[in-house]
Amino acid sequence: MEVFIWTEAFNCGEILEPMLSSYIKHNSYPIHVFGTENDLQKVSLKSNLIVYESLSNQKNYFKSVEKQILSGYKKGHLGTAVLWDHIINSRSEAIFIHLDADTIFLDDVISDLVHATKVEGYSIAGSRRPYRKRPYRKNGRDASKLNARPDCVNTDCFAFSKAYISKHPRFWLRRKILGKRVSVSPVVDFFDPVTFEIIRKGGKVKYMDSPNEGLYSNINKNSKFINSRISFAAVGSGCNFHNNGYEGIPIGYSSFAISSYSLFAREFLNKDIGIPPLNDVDIQNKLDKLDKENWTLLN
Repeated sequence: MEVFIWTEAFNCGEILEPMLSSYIKHNSYPIHVFGTENDLQKVSLKSNLIVYESLSNQKNYFKSVEKQILSGYKKGHLGTAVLWDHIINSRSEAIFIHLDADTIFLDDVISDLVHATKVEGYSIAGSRRPYRKRPYRKNGRDASKLNARPDCVNTDCFAFSKAYISKHPRFWLRRKILGKRVSVSPVVDFFDPVTFEIIRKGGKVKYMDSPNEGLYSNINKNSKFINSRISFAAVGSGCNFHNNGYEGIPIGYSSFAISSYSLFAREFLNKDIGIPPLNDVDIQNKLDKLDKENWTLLN
């Protein structure tokens, strides 16, 4: 296969079933699902399109990759960066597509991403992550530097080629994936330093929601790409925090994540976790119209 598609759900395997059920309803490419054995056992769904992946027996520098991932999650999103570093360094496919495990699919999104990278020749493609038109970090010494940088892409549903990505040293790749500053220029979020590396080396970016809006614009929430999914945020983190605690995690993020998980759990897991669910009007409007058997929105 030329395309490697994956999602991950470490310490939050219970959220996978609705995501995978909706994925195989609309998409025809295999998806690799990473988690612990305990996480993967929480999914009853069987399909030729779903490849369950445990890393407990794979080693990196004499240490289990899974243990490195789980240790990383105690420090926030470092566990995700460890996994992505492992995938980039161990897989030989030309195109990589990542999907968040708290996504509900309403249509085929993979074909458009594959076309953008394989046929149109883009090196990275996803929905727009605004820089100049961002609603935060508008002041301070980093503001003008952020304004000068082109938009990046969100990582909840995106494709990329690793042709322009420096894979070594591994700790530096993880830092770039994690979204930590790697130069005097600031960044906004996860994977952005990798995106800027791709751009610097001549790779092209396709903003799937707004491809004709140039390098600086806003995300188009009415686009086909956005409306092909119901995108939550931080549900996996919220599930992990709710079950295992969140010591050392900023209270603002942990509270948001748990409330997001509460909404997801109420809607898809038939579970009340005792925390008020996230109040998101856009998501709730879609949920109110969602056919959970065919994974489409009712008119």
